Amino acid sequence: MFETFSIDSLAFFESIIQPAFADIVPAGFPFQGTLNEFSIMDNVVSKRPIIDIRRVQNILQRRDASCDINYKKVVGATTRQISVEEVYGATQFCRNEFYTGCLKDFRANDPLFGNKILPFFQGAVNVDIASNAYFGDVDRVVGVNAQWSTNIFDGIFKWIKKYITAGVIPAGQTIAIADGTDYTANATAAYTLIKGLYDKQPVLMSAFADNQKAFYVSKDIAAGYEDYLIITGTDAQGYTDLANGIKQLSYKGIPVLVEQIWKPIISELKGSLGHAAILTLRGNFVFATDKNYGEGEDDKTALEVWYEKKEMQWYYRLFLKAGTQIALPEFVVIALSSWS
Repeated sequence: MFETFSIDSLAFFESIIQPAFADIVPAGFPFQGTLNEFSIMDNVVSKRPIIDIRRVQNILQRRDASCDINYKKVVGATTRQISVEEVYGATQFCRNEFYTGCLKDFRANDPLFGNKILPFFQGAVNVDIASNAYFGDVDRVVGVNAQWSTNIFDGIFKWIKKYITAGVIPAGQTIAIADGTDYTANATAAYTLIKGLYDKQPVLMSAFADNQKAFYVSKDIAAGYEDYLIITGTDAQGYTDLANGIKQLSYKGIPVLVEQIWKPIISELKGSLGHAAILTLRGNFVFATDKNYGEGEDDKTALEVWYEKKEMQWYYRLFLKAGTQIALPEFVVIALSSWS
């Protein structure tokens, strides 16, 4: 009989972290959102640079009579770093079982125990990663009754606000969503917002192919935009055919992807209805972790589960690293309600 059930850091990454960021989320997986749109860096021990390779122009030169060649810099590169926070979970359960018969399997050292409890930890970890990947702010004081985790590591919206303040994302690429806006009751406003994001693209960003970009929007915006298509009879223009009759909501060929958790989290942070919409390059948001990070005597254990017979309680602890960054913030067009 084993004293604890444990998996190492690499197995934890492959079974719990990586599937949430996969292109195709496994059936029955506890988080169905747009984490698959993130680029994932799995070997960030502390900090790593992100090199921005930008498109350039004005490289041709006129030859003169001399034999000299003047070499110009063709690529402009700046170093942006992504860093990770050490994150952990430590919980005790006063109930006796994760599932019916789990204690018996645990005591019998049955391999089925590990397979059957993994969905629990997928659910416990992935939604928290998703909420922090977008809304995380380590400086935020979370209310006692908060239902969402939003202060474990800095997320995309915090970076966006920083880049707006610093002028990296120009003011001309931002839209302020007024308090009280209800896109489900005003379909035209939803269409106008989507169109406004499209029209505010910087010139270099507009040169990218439609399938290299995406709108990420809260649910009400997508619902309002879809209502607008129905009302105006422009359904055929507002969808892109994927395969076998499957259609995807789009605007001018750019996918409009719904992020289900944005509305409830913004509303909780704001204290009233709120929205967000982003137009950017696909894969522009980066999630970083260290697939080799663990704790314990071997410095490799990422998840441990055990049962205390005296207390009749289950305990678990898990360890990982997490952080986010934006590879090309200048290619972000953003519409936001205000929240802190």
